[in-house]
Amino acid sequence: MANHTARATRRRNTQEAAPGGRASPRTRAAAATRPQLVSDVVPRYYQVYSLLRQRLLAGAWPPERAMPTEESFAAEFAVARVTIRNALRLLEQEKLVVRVRGRGTFAVAAQAPGRLNFGGLLEAVADVERKTHVRLLSFERLALPAEAAQLLECPVGSVGVAIERVRSDRQGPFSYTRCFLREPEAALVTRDRIGNRTVLATLVAAGVQAGAAEQRVSATLADVEVARLLHVDVGAPLVKLTRIVRNADERPIELIQGLYRPDRYEYRVKVSRSAGGETPQWVLK
Repeated sequence: MANHTARATRRRNTQEAAPGGRASPRTRAAAATRPQLVSDVVPRYYQVYSLLRQRLLAGAWPPERAMPTEESFAAEFAVARVTIRNALRLLEQEKLVVRVRGRGTFAVAAQAPGRLNFGGLLEAVADVERKTHVRLLSFERLALPAEAAQLLECPVGSVGVAIERVRSDRQGPFSYTRCFLREPEAALVTRDRIGNRTVLATLVAAGVQAGAAEQRVSATLADVEVARLLHVDVGAPLVKLTRIVRNADERPIELIQGLYRPDRYEYRVKVSRSAGGETPQWVLK
């Protein structure tokens, strides 16, 4: 598709070129204002979908008036019409647009979907449990994988528990998580005890004191299995979160590795401006 797009772009530039082979002012102006699709990893239709989704949620098109045509969007983004069609299909599945035969595509008047905040720890647990439900994919007692054992600071091959789940709200699935527990905490969590709770809430209910946590946030792409579980396309971008929870003695008690849909996930923290020193710093509250 990239080669096809490049050839189509070169043909347009050649047709609109000014005498002497230089692009006309109109072509240069259009190229300067055209949204740039620069990722070589994320599919182009998904990049277009993301940009159009942002515009829709910002109210760019009133519901009573048709949105630009597929041809117009294809020219704006310098992609084929099939790319625009696939992007609009995703928007239609989210009920952000409605397509009327013979009339065009119309924005649906709706508020932006709510996003859950996982920036906190215990303060977010009750909200998550009340507003979501979980599907248990696997609950297994096993020798912890090398990476999990390292992050939990226990010998490779140590026995623990691995829990794999998908969490959803009224709009559908939004997170896929793998949780690893070492002993003695692993013995405190069972299939029956965990239910719809977060693993951390189950540990706290069993008397474990969570003292601190380290979180790492990055990004990744959905593989075939995760794409199926989260109802996204293969290769769609996902937020990747790794959290290590420690008890009051600074010993790791839980490792959770989560993949979240970026349209349904929000990471928030509070910071304050420190007053001390020659160069005050922003610090977590």
